[in-house]
Amino acid sequence: MSSDQPSLPPSSPSPPAPAWRIDTGRLRAALDGAARDWALDVVDETGSTNADLTLASRSAAWGEAGALRLAYRQTAGRGRQGRPWQGQAGLTFSVALPLPLAPSRLSGLSLAVGLALAEALADCDARLGAAVGLKWPNDLQIDGRKLAGILIESVPAGPQRVWAVIGIGLNLVRDAQMEVALGRSLAGVGEYLPAADPTALLAAVLNRLAAMRVQFIATGFAPMAQRWSARDAYRDQPVRLLHDGQVQAEGLARGVDGEGHLLLETAAGLERVSSGEVSLRPAQPGTGGAQA
Repeated sequence: MSSDQPSLPPSSPSPPAPAWRIDTGRLRAALDGAARDWALDVVDETGSTNADLTLASRSAAWGEAGALRLAYRQTAGRGRQGRPWQGQAGLTFSVALPLPLAPSRLSGLSLAVGLALAEALADCDARLGAAVGLKWPNDLQIDGRKLAGILIESVPAGPQRVWAVIGIGLNLVRDAQMEVALGRSLAGVGEYLPAADPTALLAAVLNRLAAMRVQFIATGFAPMAQRWSARDAYRDQPVRLLHDGQVQAEGLARGVDGEGHLLLETAAGLERVSSGEVSLRPAQPGTGGAQA
């Protein structure tokens, strides 16, 4: 790994591997543009890829290239609001993006990442891309069932510099055990691509993330807001915003603004809602997720 990219801790002993593997040589060959110089690290098992890259970024020399850390199994993974999470049926990885921006300019980054992921899936298969909906602020769905989740942490690297460590879990297949544990249905790429190629999927995602980074540095999320809203799984539908299970607000979802705030039409007028620790839920069961 080059000196301007995070150095990573050694991986844990390998557990039984999944049936599929990432071909790092083919992955590298499929990267284009800004992604070509990224550091690629694929391991069998680690505690948390986000924790690995967060630690590595604290001592990393500054540069323009991102870094990938993918594990076939994470033993200490966590999701939004600190929920424990293990992804056994899909791509579970993190990327570290160097952003020459002040922390105050990171608004909307999680939405930009979600949009990049959705567009990468569309690059792989048009039907899959059309089926994917975005759930504010950081999930992807198919017919209301979770397909992918995103977790972002930031590591300051000096004035006007920050590493954005982005954890992504993308379901390749539906995990029956996880569905039972969560008490709800999940979605998988395999519903549209039964013979999905994980290496090709990952390459498409990294290419889109690298291109998104360049645009986000230049213009922020604002130019992407219309594309995000067009994929909004709950656009013009009644929703509720909850915190610790308590309803904080409800109204009609009207997309997002240029800073990534949810636009919520309430009885009192149009409100701009920041993500924070709020969770969005459909106000009517069975709504959300289907995309024309």
